[in-house]
Amino acid sequence: MESKQETNSETAADTPRRSANFYGSVEERLIAQQRRKRARLRFTITALLVGGLISWMASDMLAPDIASANLSAKPAPSNPVLSAELIALAPMQRDYESDALGNGDTLAALLTRARVNPVEADAALDQLRTVYDVRGLKPGQSVRIHREWPAGQDKSTHEGRFAGFDFIPVPEQKVIVRRTDHQSFTAIKRDRLLTDRHFLADSLINSSVYEAARSGGMSPNLVVELIRLFSFTIDFQRDIREGDQLEVLYTRKFDENNQVAQEGDIIFAALTNRGKRYAYWRMPHDDGSHNYFDAKGQSVQRLLMKTPVDGARLSSRFGMRRHPILGYTRLHRGLDFAAPKGTPIYAAGDGVIQRLGTYGNNGKYIRIQHRNGYETAYAHMNSFARRLKKGSRVSQGQIIGTVGRTGLATGPHLHYEVLHYNKPVNPRELNVPPQRNLDAQALTQLSQLKADIAEKVSGLAVSNNSLRSLPRRSSALNP
Repeated sequence: MESKQETNSETAADTPRRSANFYGSVEERLIAQQRRKRARLRFTITALLVGGLISWMASDMLAPDIASANLSAKPAPSNPVLSAELIALAPMQRDYESDALGNGDTLAALLTRARVNPVEADAALDQLRTVYDVRGLKPGQSVRIHREWPAGQDKSTHEGRFAGFDFIPVPEQKVIVRRTDHQSFTAIKRDRLLTDRHFLADSLINSSVYEAARSGGMSPNLVVELIRLFSFTIDFQRDIREGDQLEVLYTRKFDENNQVAQEGDIIFAALTNRGKRYAYWRMPHDDGSHNYFDAKGQSVQRLLMKTPVDGARLSSRFGMRRHPILGYTRLHRGLDFAAPKGTPIYAAGDGVIQRLGTYGNNGKYIRIQHRNGYETAYAHMNSFARRLKKGSRVSQGQIIGTVGRTGLATGPHLHYEVLHYNKPVNPRELNVPPQRNLDAQALTQLSQLKADIAEKVSGLAVSNNSLRSLPRRSSALNP
């Protein structure tokens, strides 16, 4: 019995100890589980952070620099042409009518003719004066007057309000005056981007060089320059024959709207006369000037021009003749060129005016002193160019006056004399040296220039060129 009781007492004593151990192990397991959860959470967060860092570093080192690429491929835009005031205007429909300034005309008078309200016209002109001096406008200047009406409405139901005007004072510039609000305007001066294009005139001469050049698309002013270029070597009254050939490479300047903005320059010109070919190339210089040279590097320009008037007919030659008014025979010391009254007369060469005014039977008369002992005289003129006086310096080709019939003359013509050390010389027999000869280095540049021009001519000769062109001859590009 004692042994059984002892056993039972031992069992009762062990029971609380086992319960304490049981509850202690549960608490430990819970704590361990929480520790494991926190460890897993820390590991997950650390892994995400490390992964994000690695991803950012890889993209920064391996991906292209987008900002830098955009900057190099597309530079920052320039300032807008239109002001913020104009950009903010409500959409309107616009139309314009054109008018031109007449002799003694003003821009204010032009706006009045266009039925512009005087108050609005004054406000617009006030803004214009902030960017442009209206005194620079010349007769013939074209002006576009704009009117506007609400978008979406029929023009026929609206007279339209005055919206401003614009004009192009020089080919490289446009002046714009625009309405911004009720009787408020703004004015801007905008540069026009002009580009050169080359054109080729290649024509057979049937009647005259002028007609042949015009048929090749050349403007009248450029044709006059062409005739002046050949006037040093060609006598247009005697030498030109039907079947002679004219070849000219010239430029025109176009604006951003693909419209002709200005006539350009003669780049190359060749005239085949009686089987002999005269070819000249335009060569620019470092100072911005240019000259035309032949294949040997001699300038086309000579000390004096043989014919100082365009489109004239030789009416009297140098030498002994019977005077048409006085009736007796005497030496005719120059050449007479019959031309309409008012035809421009050019200085035959660079020089200084020695005499200007009325001079006996010569009527209105100019005498110019040149280099190397040469002088030229111009008689029976109708008028003198403005601001010319004795002692004035003139350049070759400068207009010095116009053809008339002052003095002892039967009709409008120019009497032209050339004197060498005060002795009369026949202008048709002048053999003066060229103004300039190229050195060896410049000759090399001319050779490259000729090759470049020949390539342009060949390209235009086989293309449409928007002009009529004759088939090229094999010798066309040879000097």
